[in-house]
Amino acid sequence: MYAYVPNLIGYARVACTLVFLYLARDRALWHVALASYIVSFALDLFDGMAARRFNQTSRFGAVLDMVTDRCSTA
Repeated sequence: MYAYVPNLIGYARVACTLVFLYLARDRALWHVALASYIVSFALDLFDGMAARRFNQTSRFGAVLDMVTDRCSTA
């Protein structure tokens, strides 16, 4: 369950969000921070597609996606 493809994509989204938050403070790396933010939101599309494609749904995955969405947009 924790290693389902959609959850792995969710973990990558969390990593991208953390990279964005860390790099957003540095004016010299704003373009890398922005790219990380965009990748995080692009991966949101793919985790839903992967969940339907591989029929890999779980309560943990639903909560991971919801929490990641809220943290990314906050």
